[in-house]
Amino acid sequence: MSLSSETLSAIQKAGATVYEADLELKNAVKKYAQRVHEAMVSNPYHLGNDTMFENWKVVARLSQTIAGIEEELKKVYYVAADLTADDQPLVIEVAALAAPTSSVDEASITQNDMSPTDVVAKFQKKTAKPVETSKKPQALNGNSYKLLQHFERVLSPKAFVVISQTAAAQETGIPLGSMTAAIKKLIESGRIIAGPTGSFKLTKLKK
Repeated sequence: MSLSSETLSAIQKAGATVYEADLELKNAVKKYAQRVHEAMVSNPYHLGNDTMFENWKVVARLSQTIAGIEEELKKVYYVAADLTADDQPLVIEVAALAAPTSSVDEASITQNDMSPTDVVAKFQKKTAKPVETSKKPQALNGNSYKLLQHFERVLSPKAFVVISQTAAAQETGIPLGSMTAAIKKLIESGRIIAGPTGSFKLTKLKK
């Protein structure tokens, strides 16, 4: 389940509020430091100088704390932004590829063909060799190749398995924001088939 845009907006608003608070506290630290400096110059032996100095250190620590919260909210926002679009591109792929799944399996029994439907097998008999070379099974590299290695361990050609992009990203070391592109490349190259609700299975073609 992906996050809604309302959730992402709420996180963004929280970050904006913390950012404003951070600016105010930084200004307060500068002003307080100026007061401490003026007090020390005016009367370095005044008993209240120690208290002012300690108060300034407290304000400075508060500023550092708010700055840390702002950085953490940035990380939360980036992860949430990836989750917001986590499954959306795959829904489009499922709609295009889920229906002809049985045709792909039947075609795979009789020929080494990665075409998504049997239409190619019927109407492109004279151009069978060009179709096979267009699959380019050795062209995968980078994130798509690493993800294929992971999928070959956890998927099979027999049944669809639901895959968490977040878990796959942690397992393979692929950035979460690059997972959708890597999955799409594997689908387009014919290495995997997308099923309903973020599920996949391997095709019959091996490496």
